[in-house]
Amino acid sequence: MEAKPTYEFYIPSLYDEIALACRIYTLPENYFGGTTGDGTTGKKPWTPLGAVVAHPWARMGGSFDDPTVGHIVAELLRLGFTVGTFNLRYDELSDLSWDNPMLTTRRGAGKSKGKSTWSSKAELQDYISFVGFFTYYLSNLHPPIPETEDDFYSLAPVLSGVPVARPPAHLLLAGYSFGALLTRHLPNIPAVLGRFAKVLKTSTEAEIRMRATRLAAVTTIDLLLRKFNGAESRRTLKGKAPDRGNEPATVPEKTFQDWIEEKKEYLILLQSPFVRKEKRNSWPDEALSVGPDDDDYVIRVDIPTPKSHYLLVSLLLEPLSLVCTGLRKLVDADEDRLDYKFLYNTTLVVHGGKDRFTSVKKIGYWGSEIKENSDGRFKSLQVAKAGHFWRDKEEYLDLRWCINQWVLGWLHGGETESNRGSVAGGRSLAII
Repeated sequence: MEAKPTYEFYIPSLYDEIALACRIYTLPENYFGGTTGDGTTGKKPWTPLGAVVAHPWARMGGSFDDPTVGHIVAELLRLGFTVGTFNLRYDELSDLSWDNPMLTTRRGAGKSKGKSTWSSKAELQDYISFVGFFTYYLSNLHPPIPETEDDFYSLAPVLSGVPVARPPAHLLLAGYSFGALLTRHLPNIPAVLGRFAKVLKTSTEAEIRMRATRLAAVTTIDLLLRKFNGAESRRTLKGKAPDRGNEPATVPEKTFQDWIEEKKEYLILLQSPFVRKEKRNSWPDEALSVGPDDDDYVIRVDIPTPKSHYLLVSLLLEPLSLVCTGLRKLVDADEDRLDYKFLYNTTLVVHGGKDRFTSVKKIGYWGSEIKENSDGRFKSLQVAKAGHFWRDKEEYLDLRWCINQWVLGWLHGGETESNRGSVAGGRSLAII
């Protein structure tokens, strides 16, 4: 069954601030009781699992509505992930920006704005923009939701924006076709987060971070509404914030209805354009060389670095990859350094045996050295009967089976026959 997005909204691109259409998919049972990996719920503690899925080339009609992207999203949801997708830029007629973000483009990546670039460098920055957003969003989610009314007050500090210590999350970065090509060229997560850690208050990075924390608050409020069926609308949330040493903090009392009204305001903000109050070239000179204590210009927020994992489906390699990057390198790095992150983070490559864009032989040659030096972290599988597009039911079920078994392997420490039965598939697989 096709997954339905829980939230649809916009963020500005780091490249030029054009509007990127984004979606978040959630399942309440993933927060209330955790998932077992076979679509059932359990009582184990909630594990912060997040995944970002990048879509095929917009110039060829790719968007987050692509069916294969949908199958990947649906399977990750079943496994307990919060999943994010976004539309890369593409509009062949205009340079529309935030002036009218709801205006749809003629073709390609849905409601995202801006022109596709032949070098794909702008698209890579779009991807980095959403990864930064999603990581901050995931770090600001604070399940588990209280089980009883007596525990209800404990979320007041969370909704008020008071930092709460949490373990690092698992972040899965996935891409299909051109999306896999971008995922391969994506900087590692510490490098991405470094771009968002210390930023000017009027910067695009600050706007993206703010939207992430607002959507996290909306998600928490929605989970509370679902948990208590709206029965707590008149209850007052109050209590002390977590102990912060010599800096005691108090939380203002608010009724649950107050939080609902705040949620409405947040949603309006998330679906509205980013209006820059000051142009980049009009910032004061001193703002361009700020120090660590210049609070008038700088916001610094450090979050735990999530554990990274990578999923590449129908990866494009040369020569076709060069068509998407204008015969240029997408990043200034040699091949060995480009794939360095796959040596130290669990990675799965899934490829169709009948893929006409990049042959299985080429995929095997590319991944052989990575696999040899990855200490078992890098795996590549061939689905013999599948092509590039995963159209037939047997093909996409095999794809979902590969994802299911791979995630269970690193998340729960191995595969079992009961888990194996949770997704039909696995009939025509081979190790590349």
